Amino acid sequence: MPHTVQYRPILIDQLISTNRIASYSRVFSTQNDAELVGAYLWNSHVCSALYPLLSAVEVTLRNSIDAALTADLGKFWWKKGKLQYKSFALGAAKAPYPVDFLANNFSSAFNTAKKERSKRTGQSFYACVPDHHEVVSKTEFSTWEFILEDEYMGNNLIWPKNLGQAFRGAWPTSANMLLTCKDRVSLVRNFRNRVFHHEPAWKRYGVTNEQQAVSHLHEKIGKITELISWISPEKIDLLEKSGVVKTAYRACSVAEIERFKYQSKPSTINSMAKLIKVTDAASFGNEAFKIAVYGKRKSVYTLQPA
Repeated sequence: MPHTVQYRPILIDQLISTNRIASYSRVFSTQNDAELVGAYLWNSHVCSALYPLLSAVEVTLRNSIDAALTADLGKFWWKKGKLQYKSFALGAAKAPYPVDFLANNFSSAFNTAKKERSKRTGQSFYACVPDHHEVVSKTEFSTWEFILEDEYMGNNLIWPKNLGQAFRGAWPTSANMLLTCKDRVSLVRNFRNRVFHHEPAWKRYGVTNEQQAVSHLHEKIGKITELISWISPEKIDLLEKSGVVKTAYRACSVAEIERFKYQSKPSTINSMAKLIKVTDAASFGNEAFKIAVYGKRKSVYTLQPA
């Protein structure tokens, strides 16, 4: 049982750290260390539920932009001389920051792909030449934010002529769509980094209680799914119908916080009618329920919608 675990001094004070756990004690209503660590574990649960959604938005954005620009400029479209930018000046000592940043990102991705191919094939590093898709797959998320910079917007440049091919869903506005997309990608990327680097996903200035933490997470899920819908109606349809979106919302709920704090009591299932009642409630509220079934001994299960 969680209440029999020795939480201090090692588990909380050293392995989690008092600084990290302090933010949970300020926001989450807890009566003891078991509930406090339960809130901490809930954040890990949230991050795992958000992972498929965040991976989907990154891969969808990357592949959609790459497909559009490959169709326009050919493979390895990011190479110098192929990818034109607005403020290009012949003989300039250095390109503008966004252009330079993007070039460095692709250079790093090329070397990473080269190294991986060398390991996989046994060829020497210098003999390996990664293909287009290998390089693209090794790019950082920031690559696909910087490709949306205004430097690439104008006559005979990649934007706006390829915007409709990269973002095929319903646009919120036709005016300043490039800036709208870039700002949204930046927001999602920063949140993704927070989640992937084991930070409290719920944390934001002004969040002082559990409901505000949940509302903040719901807002983020909404921003992520909206971005995916701008890129690909098919992809958001898949994520909704496969339960990925529903799972993310379910994890980000006060009911799940209570379950992880061991405050929710199991429903005893002693008849088919009771089981149907509980499953209906779980489905209607998109909630996970603890259920207790008695055979030779008591067994507790978590029941949740698919």
